[in-house]
Amino acid sequence: MENFIVSARKYRPSRFEDVIGQPQVAGTLKNALRTNQLAQAFLFCGPRGVGKTTCARILAKAVNCENISNDFEPCNECASCTSFNENASFNIFELDAASNNSVEDIRALIEQVRFAPQAGKKKIYIIDEVHMLSAQAFNAFLKTLEEPPPYAIFILATTEKHKIIPTILSRCQIFDFARIRTEDMVKHLAQIATKENIVADADALHIIAQKADGALRDALSMFDRISIFSGGKINYLDVIENLNILDYDYFFRLTDFFLSTDTTSSLLTFNQILQKGFDGENFISGLADHFRELLVAKDAATHVLLDFSENIKARYVQQASLAPSSFLLTALSILNEADQQYRMSKNKRLTIEFALIKLCNVQHAVSLSKELEALKKKGLTEDDLPLLVAEEKPGVIEKKIVAPLSSSEKPGSIPKKIINDSVKLPTIAELKKAVIEKKIANETEEKELVYEKIEAFAFQQVWKSYLEKVSTERKKFLLAILESYPPELIDNVAIVFKVGNDAHLHALQGEQEEIRYFLKKELDKKAIDLRIEVDKTKLKVENTRKPYTAKEKFDSLLLKNPKLKDLKDRLKLELDY
Repeated sequence: MENFIVSARKYRPSRFEDVIGQPQVAGTLKNALRTNQLAQAFLFCGPRGVGKTTCARILAKAVNCENISNDFEPCNECASCTSFNENASFNIFELDAASNNSVEDIRALIEQVRFAPQAGKKKIYIIDEVHMLSAQAFNAFLKTLEEPPPYAIFILATTEKHKIIPTILSRCQIFDFARIRTEDMVKHLAQIATKENIVADADALHIIAQKADGALRDALSMFDRISIFSGGKINYLDVIENLNILDYDYFFRLTDFFLSTDTTSSLLTFNQILQKGFDGENFISGLADHFRELLVAKDAATHVLLDFSENIKARYVQQASLAPSSFLLTALSILNEADQQYRMSKNKRLTIEFALIKLCNVQHAVSLSKELEALKKKGLTEDDLPLLVAEEKPGVIEKKIVAPLSSSEKPGSIPKKIINDSVKLPTIAELKKAVIEKKIANETEEKELVYEKIEAFAFQQVWKSYLEKVSTERKKFLLAILESYPPELIDNVAIVFKVGNDAHLHALQGEQEEIRYFLKKELDKKAIDLRIEVDKTKLKVENTRKPYTAKEKFDSLLLKNPKLKDLKDRLKLELDY
C-alpha cells in the first residue's frame, strides 16, 4: 500500500513556469540567472502558502543545474537536480529559524559557510521563518550576510517582514510575494482534479479558493479533505457543509424578502441560519458583503470586481438590477450599526432581528421620502398643510386629505374629518401672502400692548428664583451667560440684556420666550417688554484683545518675584517666543 502524499507536496512546482500567481518574482529570478546578476542574499516575504519556500528551492536548484535550459529552468535530470529532488544535496542547506533561532545555531551556520562546495558552483542556504531569530542571532549574522564568500548565497523567507531588523533588510534583495488570485487557484485546482480523476464543480472550487484567502497551500489542504469526504466527486453542497460556510442562497433569498417587505419570512430564514449553528456576527458580516457585491454588480464596468463563478456572478447582476442604490446604501448603514451594537448587546439575537425588521421597511421609508420631496417641490410642508395620502387602485388613483388634529383631539386618536373628494391646494404665492399677513398682525398686536411698571425689588427676587431654576435644570452654559450679563430694568418697564457677542445673543434668543413666560407668571403681568441686544463697546474690547505671549507672562511674573530671573539663568531655560 502506497503512502498518501498531500496535494501541496505532490504537486509542488519544480520549475519557475509552474509557480502559481507569482509571475513578477519568477521572471526577475530567471533574468538574474540569464544575466549572471544574482545577489548574495535574497529575502522572500509574503503571506503563508504563496510559494516563498518553493521559489527558494527552485532558485537553489537552478543555480547548480548542470544542464540548465534555454529559458533558465532547472532540468531536473542532472546529478545536482536529482540529488536535490531526493533530499541528498550537499550544496543546498535548509534551516528552520523557528526552532534554530539562537546565536549558537547561527555560529554553526557561519562555520559551514567557510568551506567551499566540493561539487557544483554554489552553496545555497535557505533560512525559513527568519523573523524568529533572536536579536543576538541577527547581529551575529550581519557580517556574513553582507560579505559572504563568492560561492555562498543566502535565501531568507518570512511571513512577517516588519519583525526583521533594518540592518538585515538593507543587506538583502527583497521580493514581495502577493496573495494568489482566486482565478489562478481555481485553474490549478481544476488541473489537479483532472489528474486525480476527481469530478469537481466550478462553484465548489471557487468556494475553496475564496476560503483559502490567497494561500494556495490552504486551498490544496481543503481540496484533499473534501475529495476524501465526497469520494471523488466535489460539489457545492459538500463544500459549504464541510467548510461551515453560509450558503449564498440565504443572502439572495433574504434580499428578495427585504425588497418585498416580507418581515415574517426574513425572521424565519434567520432562525434557520441560527439552527444550523452559524454565528450571528458572521451572518451580519456576510450579509453586508452581499450588499457590497450587489452595489458592485450594478455597474457593468465593475463586474470584474466580483470574485465568483459565472453562475453566482449572473445571480448578483440579476438581483442588483432589482435593488435600488438607495436601498443598498441604507441597508449597509443599518448593518454597520448592527455590527457595532452586536458586540455590546446582551440580547444579540434581538439586535440582529431588529436590523432585519428595519431592512424590510427600507422601501417604505424611501417611498415616503420621495413623496415628501414631491410635496416640498410644490411648496407644501407637513406643518402648514394636511398630509396628502395617495392610494393607488386598479385603473383609478384616489386622493384623500387627512385633516390635522385639532387642539381638542389627543395624539393617537382617529381624526374626525376625512375628506374623500379632491381638494384644490393653495399656490406658493398664496402661502407667502398668508405668512406675511400673519407676521404683520403679530407686530401690530405687540405695538398695541401696554406694559405695566415693575418694582425693582420684586424683579430682583424673581430673577434670583429664575437663576436657581436654571441651576437646578443644569443648564450650565445658559447660567454662565445670565450671570455674566445680568438684566437691567430700564424705566421700571423694559428688561434689557446687553451681551458681549453674537453667540451669546443667539443663545439667549433661544430661551427668550421661556424667560418672558416665567417673568409674566411670577410678576403677575400681562406683558413683559424683554429685549436682548449686543453691547458694541464690549464687542470691540473682546475683538481687540490679544493673548499674552510667553515673554509677557514671564515679565509679569518677574515684577512680582525678581528671583525668577536668577532661577531661569541657573536652569538655562529659554522662553518660547
